[in-house]
Amino acid sequence: MTERIYTFPTTVPSIVIRDRHFCRHRWILEGSNTSLRTPQYLGDQSRLIMAESLPQELVDAVIDDVRSFSDLKACSLTCHTFSARTRAILFREVKLSGRSQLDAFQRFHELCVESPHIPSLVQTLCIHDYRRGSALPGLRPTFDTVNSILHFMQNLKVIKFYDVTISDFCDGSLARLSSHSFREIHLYDVVFHENGFDQLCAVLQGSPDLERLFVHHTGPTTVSMFGGDDTNQPRLNHLHATRRGPRIRDLSVVSRYSYSCPAFIGAILETKTCPVSVEKLRRFAFSLSKTVDFQHLVKILKLTSGTLRVLLLTFNCPSAWHSLPLSGLPIVRIGHLRKVAFMVTSGHDGPHYLQWWIQSLRRVIQSNQSPVLRTMDIELGASFVDNPASQSLWAEFDQILSSPPFDKKFRMLTIKVQKRSPNESPQNKLPQFIWDLGVLRSRETTEDKARQLKAQFHRLGGQLKFSIKVIKHGV
Repeated sequence: MTERIYTFPTTVPSIVIRDRHFCRHRWILEGSNTSLRTPQYLGDQSRLIMAESLPQELVDAVIDDVRSFSDLKACSLTCHTFSARTRAILFREVKLSGRSQLDAFQRFHELCVESPHIPSLVQTLCIHDYRRGSALPGLRPTFDTVNSILHFMQNLKVIKFYDVTISDFCDGSLARLSSHSFREIHLYDVVFHENGFDQLCAVLQGSPDLERLFVHHTGPTTVSMFGGDDTNQPRLNHLHATRRGPRIRDLSVVSRYSYSCPAFIGAILETKTCPVSVEKLRRFAFSLSKTVDFQHLVKILKLTSGTLRVLLLTFNCPSAWHSLPLSGLPIVRIGHLRKVAFMVTSGHDGPHYLQWWIQSLRRVIQSNQSPVLRTMDIELGASFVDNPASQSLWAEFDQILSSPPFDKKFRMLTIKVQKRSPNESPQNKLPQFIWDLGVLRSRETTEDKARQLKAQFHRLGGQLKFSIKVIKHGV
């Protein structure tokens, strides 16, 4: 019997999937191409090779290139060699939501009990809109489903919370979270009550290898929301303040206007190590709404001057009449940053705060520093680029970034302009009788404004260091 040796391509794109019904097909190896076809279309049945006999390396390469969830499920039904790899991908990230009619948490718990090998595959767990009272009828209210699920997950590395309240979790669940060593923790629209902030600190300190922490639109529920003052903001418990938190590399603290957790950033600045340490911070995303936020930014940049390389800022100041005076905003030290990105998409004061950043750039020049800034990204709402020729700040950006000391290492300034949908156009919001009086509608598109803005960057454009893009809102 002659042994036939097949040579497989080293690149995955040469693998072609022609049908989703994997369980009714066989793999065909033809020279340098690998494809999936139905046997009835093949004349040479001797060239068929059953999926069970494929090398595991090829199976892994095929499955790693499959993106569709339904295709992955079909792969898992093909044979045992396909099943192990596909299940590892299918259950790598699990999303549980309390909004569905059936309790996803209880259903997944039943799966964990019936197939205990499944939860060990989960590396990322997403919890959406969890409410302790969302159990199925007949389930004991005191049963801690989340705690039991977490008990099964031995290889969990990433935890994500969306639209939850910390007090809705039983003490057992919070204690179980503290026993896991996470690499990433994501908090989106998470609310604290009573000692919830201290409980969160305990979770963070239980993950000494934590690398990334995202705290978005997350904070305490204060008395001020119900007509009182904000003197009852949660404060960091002294017990946690004496413990060193994980040395994270990526920190994102982004909040909507008037919705933030001052105790979180305040604790970091006060203790230097709790609830997390910024000694090795390399990437920092932060939102600016009030003067105190600018002050916090200055202190964070000072603490991380030896490690921080990427800074992402979001301006959440609501409108022009709430603009903070430039004279009252501290100038930040930015000579050690390699990449800076801004997002100014709401309100009417975008140029006002970009002028604040220009002041920080000029400080670098005056201090005779050797900046390492290489790229700068600015994302703007369409209203901020109206008549760009009348706004001197663009010419200032062009002149500063194309001149010493920035010109040697600076590589690219990218401005992204959000394209306003037709329904959001200011002209469409005016009463019809205005147009009946003969007022001309503006025919200037976002693309027209972008071209006008591009014309303001003569120097960077000539050095091929400027790019402008029109993007859809929310991209």
